[in-house]
Amino acid sequence: MQSDTHGQSGTAGRKAQAFTLIELLVVIAIIGILAAMLLPALNKAREKGRTAVCISNLHQISVAIGLYTDDHAQQMPTASYGSGATEGPWPKLLGPYMPQRGATNTAKANRAFICPSAQYPGYQNQNLGFTYSCTGAMLGHAVAGAGLTAALPRKDIEIETNPSETPLIFDCKLDSGNLNSPDARSNIPWNSPPYSAKNDLANGPSGTGNLDFRHGSSSMDILFYDGSVRNVSFQQAQLITECLWEGLQLSSCPTASKGN
Repeated sequence: MQSDTHGQSGTAGRKAQAFTLIELLVVIAIIGILAAMLLPALNKAREKGRTAVCISNLHQISVAIGLYTDDHAQQMPTASYGSGATEGPWPKLLGPYMPQRGATNTAKANRAFICPSAQYPGYQNQNLGFTYSCTGAMLGHAVAGAGLTAALPRKDIEIETNPSETPLIFDCKLDSGNLNSPDARSNIPWNSPPYSAKNDLANGPSGTGNLDFRHGSSSMDILFYDGSVRNVSFQQAQLITECLWEGLQLSSCPTASKGN
């Protein structure tokens, strides 16, 4: 009587073989190389997305400024703290047009005031207040011949320069004079150190004290007076003049301005 002594055949019959240590190391090395190749591209794509969100934020702020101006006899919001009905700063005055977050007694500014690329030392991005500042173009006239002041509003018809080249709102760093508050300074004058756009543009993009070139390739987003928003490189920003920063014609452009 014969018995069937044939061994098992097929997949189930083959002995499983484990990867050798060298093979595992090769696979890990390949994964590491691929990750290193893809990471810069992923970071670049992510920053482009953040830049797009920032541009959208500034468009929303532009609409809110327009609504405020229409409701206040063509006066733009006060740049900083003023008196009476015009008390600022401008992000606070835009509150009715840009709903705040959270309960009334603990509400925070609308997310549109926060650039997703903003990095303020000691604060998480989601805990920031506002990360944009206004230029001298939003500052009002104190008295004739006395320059500009952040404590008074300015009528939009007083902007004398080309609207598409006059910066109004821009990416700004944490207010160095108030590190306990997660906010940018409400306004940056052209030349009133240490808050000086002129000095910042004379340095490199990494050496600025106020203007924040925080987007890819050392660029910043700027809302211009005509409502357009553009991503501007440091080299392009250096073409901004005192008159454009303050919205004044050359004949009346002061050598220095006041800011609060």
